[in-house]
Amino acid sequence: MDGWKLAETVSELGYETTNPAIREEAVRLAAWAVLRRACRLVGPLRLSRRKRREVMRESFRGELEVELTLDNILGKEMPEPHDWMAVLPEEHARAVCLMMDVSLSMSGRNLALAALACAVLALKIPPGDLALVAFDSVARRLVALGEKVSAEEVIRRILRLPARGYTNLKDALQTGGKELSRARSGKRVGVLVTDGVATVGEDPLSETRRFPRLHVLMTEDGKTNEVLCRKMASGGQGQLLRIRRLEEMPARLLELANRL
Repeated sequence: MDGWKLAETVSELGYETTNPAIREEAVRLAAWAVLRRACRLVGPLRLSRRKRREVMRESFRGELEVELTLDNILGKEMPEPHDWMAVLPEEHARAVCLMMDVSLSMSGRNLALAALACAVLALKIPPGDLALVAFDSVARRLVALGEKVSAEEVIRRILRLPARGYTNLKDALQTGGKELSRARSGKRVGVLVTDGVATVGEDPLSETRRFPRLHVLMTEDGKTNEVLCRKMASGGQGQLLRIRRLEEMPARLLELANRL
């Protein structure tokens, strides 16, 4: 059975099954196919790391920082313990909240592409550092910050959505901003995927202040409100990135993830 075809089918209008077990099996097969595509797109995983320099307290931790150590012992008959310096890798601490439009226009193949894009980010951001908010007429928190779930489970949660309703950008930003506020430390980044056409809810611009950084990925497959998208990105001190066709969405999220 073609798993990718299942991923395109499970959220289509008119797709129904009276047997929950059959639907869940379809979601499982579809999620596995989406994950395989995401892994091929991302390639070998390397967590971005910074390096810090400190006194070598244990010989098995880190690597010798040769230049600093030589500077410290220069002119001394015997090196002292604090002269030996080490370089230690340090994980790049950041919390990311992805807010993904799953309204009616995203049903069928478009939701499969959205799941693929979410999987790419889930593979690049360590578990627990990524929150996921899906929104249509209302926003739903699918993955909470600090919740350690696999990329495959992220895909399943997306594919289980019905992809119905309108587009409520204010609720999406409000929910995503609240989620990011739970981050204890490090860099906090919001990523909003939308066409900018808010069909329900109030003006979303006031909610951009919740984000230290908010990047807007603007989809251009259908109607697009570029003015609002630009204002949201500007209000969140982030970038506006164009997605001309939804097929580009996973690759564009990968490009952004590599810079976060």
